[in-house]
Amino acid sequence: MKNIKIPSDKGNLDTTIHEAETDKLAILCPGFLDSKDYTGLRELACRLNECGYAVVRFDPIGVWGSAGDIADYNITQYLKDIKVALEYMLEKNNYTEILLGGHSRGGQMSLLYAARDSRITSVLAIMPSAGPTKGIKRAKWEKIDYVGKRDLPFDREKIIEFKVPFKHVIDRDQYDVLSDIKKIKVPIIIIAGEIDEIVPAAEVKELFDNANQPKTFISLPNIGHDYRLNDNEVTLVNQKILEKL
Repeated sequence: MKNIKIPSDKGNLDTTIHEAETDKLAILCPGFLDSKDYTGLRELACRLNECGYAVVRFDPIGVWGSAGDIADYNITQYLKDIKVALEYMLEKNNYTEILLGGHSRGGQMSLLYAARDSRITSVLAIMPSAGPTKGIKRAKWEKIDYVGKRDLPFDREKIIEFKVPFKHVIDRDQYDVLSDIKKIKVPIIIIAGEIDEIVPAAEVKELFDNANQPKTFISLPNIGHDYRLNDNEVTLVNQKILEKL
């Protein structure tokens, strides 16, 4: 593994690259305010690497190890970040298979980006969020910045806070995942956790129903949104992913 700072229009994108002599590339995208170093994606990257993929995982601009301010953290910038990571890797090697995947917001971003870039050859969306922020949460966010709390990747006892401005929601409103998923013509794997309370399985299934073939839906019993906190569940989820790939 190598930690690489990739230049972007907002400063350096903090990435970890798992190298391999291969024509297969996987780009992994973390969830909302999540770190690229959380166990779920980190272990998935290692498993994919063992299976012959070069893998890059990154922190989006505005959070964790990447440059920028939390005000830069939005979907528009996240799409640019994926492109920066992809083009950096393509400068190093002419990959013919490119898997784009992620968890939660990262799964959502993978779907949005794949609808916009024909170089992506397959998509993995793990518990992808779909709908816009609405209701009481939206009304409260409009009055006061949302404060997201996250544990540190290698020390869960320590907490970091991100104060996300409401303009994040305004930017989010520009994108319609249910519409964009219909534009994707490559294989898609969509995963739902049956006890996921953050992105309910029914919401994930609706995304799947709007996707084109070829597509695969995996519903995991007794798995919730934060499965990364349980090593056994991480192993199970990643095993299911590798079986389908």
